[in-house]
Amino acid sequence: VGPARTELTRVVGVACSLIASEAPTDDAIVVWGNGPRVRIYCLFGDAAISGEDKNEDALLTCPTEGDWAVSLPCSPEDLNWVQQELGSHSKRITARKLGDPVPDEQGEAGQSSSSKAAGSVDEDAFFRP
Repeated sequence: VGPARTELTRVVGVACSLIASEAPTDDAIVVWGNGPRVRIYCLFGDAAISGEDKNEDALLTCPTEGDWAVSLPCSPEDLNWVQQELGSHSKRITARKLGDPVPDEQGEAGQSSSSKAAGSVDEDAFFRP
C-alpha cells in the first residue's frame, strides 16, 4: 500500500458522496501527475445499466506516482463543506464547483505546468511577421 492509496483512502467518504450526488456525470474527476491527465466520468440511470458509453481500458501509467493531484466536481451548495473536509485530509485532493475548469499547480485551468513546458507555444513568436 503506497502513500497515494493511503491519502485517497482518507477521502473515500467524501468522494463517494460526490459520486452519489451524480456530480461526475458531465464534469470529470480529474487526476494528473504521472503521464497524461485522467478524466473519470460516471454513468448513472439507464446509461449505467446499458454500459454503452463505458470505457474501462487499463491505464498505461499510474497517475498517482510522483507529484500528483485530484480535482473532484462538486455542486455549489456542497462545495464549502467538501473543500473543508478534503482540506483536513489532503493537500493533493481538492474540489471545484460544477462547470468550473480544473486548476493546476500554477492556478491556470486546463493544463499542468509539466505539459505546458513540454508543449508550449510562444504566441508572440508565432504571430511575428
